[in-house]
Amino acid sequence: RVIHRTSTSTHADLEEEQNYSDVLCAIELLIHLGTKDFIDICGSKPGAENVGVDSNQVTDVLLFGLQQILPLMTQGLLQFPTLCTQYFSLVGFVMDTYPEKVCIVPFELFNSLLESLLFGMSHPDTFISKSSLRGISGLVKEHLQSQVLGNHLAQYPDIIDNCSRRLLNEVVFQKIVWDRLEPAGAALLPLAAVDVNKFVAVVNSLAQNLGSQEKQQRLQSAFQILMKPEVITKVAAGGYEGRMNRLRFKKDFEVFVRDVHSFIVIQ
Repeated sequence: RVIHRTSTSTHADLEEEQNYSDVLCAIELLIHLGTKDFIDICGSKPGAENVGVDSNQVTDVLLFGLQQILPLMTQGLLQFPTLCTQYFSLVGFVMDTYPEKVCIVPFELFNSLLESLLFGMSHPDTFISKSSLRGISGLVKEHLQSQVLGNHLAQYPDIIDNCSRRLLNEVVFQKIVWDRLEPAGAALLPLAAVDVNKFVAVVNSLAQNLGSQEKQQRLQSAFQILMKPEVITKVAAGGYEGRMNRLRFKKDFEVFVRDVHSFIVIQ
């Protein structure tokens, strides 16, 4: 019996090791395909207008590749640091660079990619967390500009609220926020700008969990100071003023986090 279990275990280990090698190779290939240098080289060859590739074709290949890889990304494989880092680098890159494409893929694929980012944003590895937060920020900023998530939100109206709630609970209110402060703020601001009233409802629901009336009021007051209506309006509108107000929010967000952490940090 001992020999049988050892043999089975060894076979499983070998299979996982093979899966690791295959998946890592596929991810690295997709990362290479997504680089600007690759697109430029393909587009600059003689006759490229006939046989070269453009960014739309590359995006389609990246999304198709991710669709094939996602079912293979087991908890076991994510324990391999190199593979884990490369995977979140790829997902974050695709979500941040091609958000207009990601937002219109079938919901099952979109939701799997979004869940990957929500998982990654609280990862102990700073690179993984920052890549994930940038991916979320890219998606939501694209929606602010083009309302591209309209079809998904019509069927699943809690997508944005869920992202806001998890970002606050799992990152902003945690001690880990300090090594990912800037991308966390950059993701939170557009989430709030999508629908301020719904964001306020999320904050109020989180405040109710604090128990103490004093803490509830302090959290709500802190958010009122942070989420200035004129800043939210200009960020939602985009353009130069939107960029300037994002910089203004960056400073205000650090002050907000320091204040909130003085009474609400989740252990």
